[in-house]
Amino acid sequence: MKKCPAIVGLSFDEESKQGIAEINEIYDLTKIGRLALLIGQFYSIFGGLAVKGSSGSGVRFLDDSLAFQIAGSDAAQTEYAVSQANWEYFFESFGAFDKIAMESISKIAFKQVMAHNGSPKEYLFWSSIVKGCKPNVE
Repeated sequence: MKKCPAIVGLSFDEESKQGIAEINEIYDLTKIGRLALLIGQFYSIFGGLAVKGSSGSGVRFLDDSLAFQIAGSDAAQTEYAVSQANWEYFFESFGAFDKIAMESISKIAFKQVMAHNGSPKEYLFWSSIVKGCKPNVE
């Protein structure tokens, strides 16, 4: 990955600001997705049998709390749950968030490159993003 060029006097128009906002949203959604996946994996291991039978309305409900389930889960059950967890799919799914985010960011940046042919500084900025430059932040 090469370093991003220094662009002096760069100012963004509304379309570029919208593109940057979309990229920030992708980063936020990636973080939320990873967290949800991680919580789900831990809950499937340590949660035990948290889902009980149907209530009168037919809606299934969760037991008191995850903390209660962790405390009530014996070591053998937890060991079995850890051994049965599909770690390969978990790590593959976890890594897929980055791939999906990078592809989405690349599409946004390419769209911005095409929209800013008349603005050399914005064009340089967005084309650098498309090429995958690394910011010069120390």
